[in-house]
Amino acid sequence: MTTAASFYDPDDIINDRKLISISTMIGHQYPLLGRQLGLSENQITDAKLKFPDNMQHQIFYMLTLWRGQYRTSAKMTVLKNSLKKLGWTSVCTQISNTPDNFYVVL
Repeated sequence: MTTAASFYDPDDIINDRKLISISTMIGHQYPLLGRQLGLSENQITDAKLKFPDNMQHQIFYMLTLWRGQYRTSAKMTVLKNSLKKLGWTSVCTQISNTPDNFYVVL
């Protein structure tokens, strides 16, 4: 069982590997999550324009924008709470059930 803080995430900040995996779990309604996380419409649009043909890259880019903007509070608990507020409990559960070491390639 993983805890909120992880060996793989110093200071509980979500690493790129997790964001890549998480981006595969979130669908076309990802702008709702971006807004819930506090990103602006311009930032969300920027993700769409930067990667017009790849939604997973759009989502990953959006999540990295969030992490960069809210560095000290861009934590897994914040992301999960945002997913729950949107009613995306299945995505939250999927993230919770993914072993921490799944995200790390040795």
